[in-house]
Amino acid sequence: MVQAGDRRDPNSPAEQPGIPAGVASDSSADEWTDRGVVAQLGEHLHGMQGVGGSSPPSSTNPIGQVSVVPRRPPFVLTKRGLCHTRMVATMTITETQPRTASDGRPWSLRPARPTDARALASLFADVRREGRWLVTPASAVSQPSEAFYIGEMIRDSSSLALVAEADGDVVGNVLISVERSVVSDHVGTLSICVADGWREVGIGSALVEAAKGWARERGLAKVALGVFPDNARAIAVYENAGFAQEGLRRKQYRVPGGVFRDELLMAWFPDEGAPA
Repeated sequence: MVQAGDRRDPNSPAEQPGIPAGVASDSSADEWTDRGVVAQLGEHLHGMQGVGGSSPPSSTNPIGQVSVVPRRPPFVLTKRGLCHTRMVATMTITETQPRTASDGRPWSLRPARPTDARALASLFADVRREGRWLVTPASAVSQPSEAFYIGEMIRDSSSLALVAEADGDVVGNVLISVERSVVSDHVGTLSICVADGWREVGIGSALVEAAKGWARERGLAKVALGVFPDNARAIAVYENAGFAQEGLRRKQYRVPGGVFRDELLMAWFPDEGAPA
């Protein structure tokens, strides 16, 4: 959701782009939103350049009831011919986990709740106002409608939404949206965001690792993202997490002022390389 244009830039969110099944929802999350407002689907999924990345435009991907079917069978055949459940330690974040940033500040990683929607929309608005990291200008985004969409995504059991929290404030998040098509529902798109002041202290890397654990457990075969090519810090974070560059989409976005920006495509494949 944010672009770090220079490795020396201390404000790059590139160190920072879901919700596990079973997380309880909260019907009160919509009290302040207007369900008649159309959510900013595209901005939320392809405008995020948080840790670097976001995803291809996803406004055409409806929020549905499709669930992801694990690609790995839950049983294995032993030499004795018996079929046993494979015991695998869960990697999904299902409760609040206390963490410590590299600078010593405490923070927590937890599943997002629908009641986080307003705080997340505010976080995205703050990053958007920095004027560097998001494709869509702040004037083109309705914060209430974005919050409504975020709340709906959090409720979607086929998506991942985690938040980083410090002193009661949401300071970062990671999302994975799963493709709906029967020919591509093995692919998840990652987007991430970390607030100014909380970058480069390990939160982004922790969010990426948590997202990888969820993707592996859900049986996804691929996690994709998009990032601006000049976001060197973000690209480094993703590459350190095992993501590989797949290609470049030239002049993919037109930002205010008529300037075109390229998009670098990256992906991580759970079945390739070391476990997350």
